[in-house]
Amino acid sequence: MRLSLLIILLLLWSMPATALVVDKDTLWTGEQTFTEDVRVLPGVTLTVAPGSMVHFDRARLEISGRLVAREAEFSGTNWDGLTLKGNDATTRLSDCVIKGAATGILVQGGAPVLERLLLSGNKVGIALRGKAAGKVSNCRFVDNHKVGLFLKDDSTTAVVDCHFEDNSRYGAYLYHAQPQTFQGNTFVNNAIGLMVAYHGSDPEVSDNRFEKNEIAIQVDRAARPVLRGNLLRGNQTGLYIYRRSDPLVTGNRIEENGIGLLIAYSSYPVVEGNDFIANKMAIELEFQSSAWEAQRGADARAGETSSRSAFSGQGMRSVTEDDRRAKSLDGTVNAKGNWWGDAGTAELVKIGEAGNPSFIHDGRDQTIFIDDGKDFPLDKVVHVPWSDVPLTEKKP
Repeated sequence: MRLSLLIILLLLWSMPATALVVDKDTLWTGEQTFTEDVRVLPGVTLTVAPGSMVHFDRARLEISGRLVAREAEFSGTNWDGLTLKGNDATTRLSDCVIKGAATGILVQGGAPVLERLLLSGNKVGIALRGKAAGKVSNCRFVDNHKVGLFLKDDSTTAVVDCHFEDNSRYGAYLYHAQPQTFQGNTFVNNAIGLMVAYHGSDPEVSDNRFEKNEIAIQVDRAARPVLRGNLLRGNQTGLYIYRRSDPLVTGNRIEENGIGLLIAYSSYPVVEGNDFIANKMAIELEFQSSAWEAQRGADARAGETSSRSAFSGQGMRSVTEDDRRAKSLDGTVNAKGNWWGDAGTAELVKIGEAGNPSFIHDGRDQTIFIDDGKDFPLDKVVHVPWSDVPLTEKKP
């Protein structure tokens, strides 16, 4: 008897979870609770009425047809979130709250419209995969445990006028992604406001605000975005350009940060036309040497040398050495044509073009660093000529 009961229990335990299938146009109103997955079939529309509260217990809502929801709340206990599978722009979520999910909204391809949403308390707020297009606009990503917004798999979704605050690891992460527009967003008090990582992530990031983040923007692993017209103020580090990344940094206002721009490990951005104002250190170089790059860079990226190399790890092998933009390495980083604030400009006038400005830490201050017992010269920042006047509009 006990053996038979045990066999029955084991069979029940191993059975797949059942799912509620929505096979005709359906309207949800009021409070709804589901303890099993809900699947909306292709060609079918699920409409969620304003004021509705939809709760999932260890389940998910999967839309292969169409979802239209306005002013509704989706929440749950150990729930997976909403999955949108190849939905077009007729799938629209507006003014909704999605909270407490593993991934609040997972977009797998298609081009849904997501506007004025609050994504809060999820592990991931919104993840866009499978070359997803469409638009995410005026959404709030608050207190998500891993990342507010995650774009990957060559997704081109536009991200406009969104707010990212108190996300534990990343406000937004662009991984092998190139959004059509990434503009007008605000990042406050995130560990990393915006991460742009890996070769092929080359979007234009323009006219965004980054305030009080540990790192406002990090560009990593051979990414080459254009960072234009952003305000970076009051962050521990404004821009962190790391591991073989070569962005264009132009027209930004970089103000009152601990470090305005930190450049490390074979990264050669073009930094021009920016305003650096009242940062504790405007530009700092760290483990940055064209001599090291010429001698050890390729081997370190292949994991063959330098046990403390920053280059080891998943993803780098997909980037060939020919993908590197900077072919001529002369021991310098280009930071010509910037304005260094009133105090910085006065110092430059005093010390002259050959002087060593106190607001730049480079090979004039630290001549070498040591890697595997060998000395390498730290690169130098070329800051001449500089601008005598501010180059960006003052942003309040």
